[in-house]
Amino acid sequence: MSNMAVQMNYGEPSRGMPGLLYDRANYDAVTRRNSAEDGKLFFGCGVVQGAEPGKDITLPATGATAEKFEGVVMYSANTEMDDDGAVLLHKGQILDVCQTGKMWVQLADQAEPAYGQPVYLVITGDDAGKFTPTKGTNLAVKARFIGAAQNGIAPAQFAEQI
Repeated sequence: MSNMAVQMNYGEPSRGMPGLLYDRANYDAVTRRNSAEDGKLFFGCGVVQGAEPGKDITLPATGATAEKFEGVVMYSANTEMDDDGAVLLHKGQILDVCQTGKMWVQLADQAEPAYGQPVYLVITGDDAGKFTPTKGTNLAVKARFIGAAQNGIAPAQFAEQI
């Protein structure tokens, strides 16, 4: 009988990816058309209604309101990448947007959320569309963080916004 290696310890697997569901809990998603310019929107970003509410979405900007918040762009495996392997979401592309449920979301620079903290959507600057536990000039959405930051993402639970 040959000696077979037995795995005795198990490292932590990668916890998640931006825009991926956190677990198998119920979630609600809708299909929307991306009206942001090529390469500006990413999985795990928060989006607001575009020019045609209920049909298209875009990144938030100054003046965005909670009523216009649509949800989080969901990960999709069949998406084009650029030459460096970065995901490329094109203007006009059809995307799934999670409106309620538990998602891995993109975090604003320096954001360090803790379990139970409120979720705010950044609506200005380079981090527009990302999330943070800090109010500042950010937009409050009906969600809470359900875990800490890991590699620029964190899990958050979104409730119905209406």
